[in-house]
Amino acid sequence: MSDFKDPVKHMLNLALATALNDLQYYADELEKTKIPEVQALLLVLQESEEELIAKIEDMMFTGVVSAIEEAQVVHGKWEPPNSDPFDFTSPFGSTLQFQRVTVCNQVLERGLKSHKFYLSISSRAKSKVVGVVFEYLAYLKNQHLKRLRKVCESFASPS
Repeated sequence: MSDFKDPVKHMLNLALATALNDLQYYADELEKTKIPEVQALLLVLQESEEELIAKIEDMMFTGVVSAIEEAQVVHGKWEPPNSDPFDFTSPFGSTLQFQRVTVCNQVLERGLKSHKFYLSISSRAKSKVVGVVFEYLAYLKNQHLKRLRKVCESFASPS
């Protein structure tokens, strides 16, 4: 009951739920695909999401001081994620290539939604602490999206 009286903890629960939903999405997609490269991508993204979840859980149990310190270090030093969809298929491309780009774009869209969600909470937060923490979570999600882009762009190379 006291968790809901603490706005920081309440908001961290919301962030944790978002990250856990993304993690579940990656696990579900991993079960569906038989393409080794896409499986590798999903494993990288699962690992990245697990790191985000661990940071959120750490903040829930130990407080947000270290997250605020880290947020101050990166504040204003990162660019928004590249939201351009992947488009490295040709009309003569393989079904495999089409499946790769489809998964990359689905995951990109989902990641961008989470990133925008964190930024939205940050900008509307009534508490400066919540605002800084969610800006930091947006930064972490941005790093996650950079990993996604790096792996997906490697798919553009002919295999």
